[in-house]
This record gives sequence, structure tokens and C-alpha cells, in this order.
Amino acid sequence: MEPITTLVIFAVLAALGQAQFAPTLTVNSCTASKLQLTLENAADGGIIYIQGQTSACKQTTSSASTVHEFDFASCGISWASSFKMIVQKKALYQTGDDKQIPIMCIMDLTDLTVANNLNALDKDDDAGQNLTVKPTASMKLYRSGIDIGGGSVQLTDSLTMSIELDAEFQADFDIVARECTASTINIISASCAADTELFPDFTKPAQGYLANNFGAFRTTDLNGGSVAMTFSCTLTVCQGSCAAATCSNGGSGYGRKKRGIMKRQADAAPAIDDISVGTTVTIAAEEVILQTPDEDTDVCMNRGGFVAVLIITIIVLVISLVIAVYMGRKYHEKKDALSKLNGGMTSVAMG
Repeated sequence: MEPITTLVIFAVLAALGQAQFAPTLTVNSCTASKLQLTLENAADGGIIYIQGQTSACKQTTSSASTVHEFDFASCGISWASSFKMIVQKKALYQTGDDKQIPIMCIMDLTDLTVANNLNALDKDDDAGQNLTVKPTASMKLYRSGIDIGGGSVQLTDSLTMSIELDAEFQADFDIVARECTASTINIISASCAADTELFPDFTKPAQGYLANNFGAFRTTDLNGGSVAMTFSCTLTVCQGSCAAATCSNGGSGYGRKKRGIMKRQADAAPAIDDISVGTTVTIAAEEVILQTPDEDTDVCMNRGGFVAVLIITIIVLVISLVIAVYMGRKYHEKKDALSKLNGGMTSVAMG
């Protein structure tokens, strides 16, 4: 066999051997606490791990499609930093066939860039994967500790509004309510209450959590009945703790301060993104029965008063009946006594 032919055969075999190991990695989700990815066409008995970390970040691979999860705290990975995911064909040793995929999990923010980090990686077998994650939050309304979102309450009820970042974002991010409305009513403007008697400033019991206690209210409806009120807020997201705005009413509103008017706290993180939350509740008013001019002689009373009057009437009737029976008996007894007396006198006269 000619030397050139032998070299060609070896080159073909080497190429085939390398082509046989072509795993595909797809990032499914990436939060502040963990990374989830799907790995396909890896080797049975191989390994996947984050380079430079402990065995806590190492997992066994399979040739079938498998889902792998990596905890950032255990792996010592800081969110929004680039790292290499290694897919290794053999668990005991490394070869040139092993794959290195650069990964970075980033927020949907304009002030974070990843180009320089990815370009610094020395071996990119696959294109780097950057997963953009937008923080999420929820708004809920409570009456006496019960979630009444989408339900109905009375206009006289006291309500509690809570706005909270989802659990995976609470450790690293904070929120403030920048603008809020209740249907067409403006209740929060520039992070401060528009009317504290109607809706006071938010309080912040914990990072990533806002609360507000207020009396139920609704837009004016001349027809009465029930009115659906949609509460919505635009939230500003901060890395770390957000600053509190000094409001004209002397209170503190948790939001972005007006430039040139309010000085940002030294330890407060800059605002980096806006998200929206909302919920709807129906506000009903209690019916009040009023007496019309044509009914001046009628007695208008509630059910309890009617029952009380009915009971008193029955008692009076019973007492009257008892008195009538008693007086009837007395009358008959007196009549009988007179009859007997008259009969005795007649007998004496005849004798």
C-alpha cells in the first residue's frame, strides 16, 4: 500500500471518528440560581461539567436526549458571567473530541454586554449561547388574608395589595412601583402616592416585595351596581436594593428619583429595567332602600325590626286574649251568683 493512500485512509478514519461524537447542547432556562439544558447525541458514560468547578458540577451523559440542571451556588458561578460547559466523551480522560461550549446567562438589560467575555474564550467548539432572562413579578389583592384577585368585594372592605418578584429573582434584584393606576385613576406617580387618602405610599417589607393597605374604591358609576377595577403598575427593577424616593407628602416611595430634584442614596443600585404587573377585582356597593315621597305613611324597616314588631304584636294579642277570657269567666261567675241569689229570694217570698 502506498504511503499516500495510507495517510488518506487514516485521515478518513479520524474524520469519521470525530464525526461520531457531535453532541448538541441547548440552554432551556437560566435563572439567578440554576442552569437547565438539554444534551443530545452525547456518549454513554461520558460526562458534562462546568470547567474549573468542583465535582458538584459534574454529571454523567447519555447518547439519548437528556436534561441536566446545574446549581450556580454549588458550582460557584456568578450570574451574568461567562463560563465553559464541557461535554466529554470519556469520563476518565480528555481528548480533542471533547466539546467546549461558552455560555452566559444575562438579563434583558441594555447596560450588560457579553461580546468581550465570549471572545476571550480560547476554544469555541459550538457558537456561544447567551440566554436572555427578563425578571418576572406578580400583583395580588387580599381581603382578610384571602386572595380576591378576579373576585368581588364590597366598597366598604379593606384591601391589601402585594407586588413580589418571583422567587428566583429575589436574592439579586429589587423592585419599586414607578407608575400605578386603578382603571382610569392615577394612584402612584414618580413612585409617590397621588392621593394618600385614597391609596398611600408603598412600603417595602423585604427586598423584591412591596405592600400597601387601602380601602376599596372605584370609579364613579351613576348607574350603581358593580364596577370592575383593573389595578396595574409599571415596576422598575434594580440590581441589589432600589432607592426610596422622598415624596412631597413627607413619605418615602420606592422608585426612581427625579433627576435634579432628588438625590439618589449612596448604597442604592441603579435602575436597569421596567416590567408590568396587574390584577382585576370587582367592587360592589351595598344596596340602600330609600323611602319615596308617595310612601310617607308607610313604615320602612329592615328585617330585624319587622320580626321584633311582629313578636310584640303577637304578645299583645295573646295578653288581650287572656284578659278577655279572664273577664268572660268573671262575668259568667257573677251572673251565676246573681241568678242563685234571685232564686233564693223568690222561694222565701212564696213561703
